[in-house]
Amino acid sequence: MLDKIREIICSFVDVEPEEITGNSKLTSDLGLCSLDLAMLSTEIEREFGVSITAKTFATVKTVGGLMDYIKGII
Repeated sequence: MLDKIREIICSFVDVEPEEITGNSKLTSDLGLCSLDLAMLSTEIEREFGVSITAKTFATVKTVGGLMDYIKGII
């Protein structure tokens, strides 16, 4: 799962995949802006077949938090 999330994130920002860990903060560490986060949410929904509301996604701060959320609903 981490590899796929890394791949998706790297399509939005110029970060090497191996730099992305579970503790990486989506905004401050990886540089995702609000538009990037909206597109990331859409791609995560498409890739993993989940639905993430904007309110819920706003509470996810790290890559690990995103993985935990996905694991909790699939």
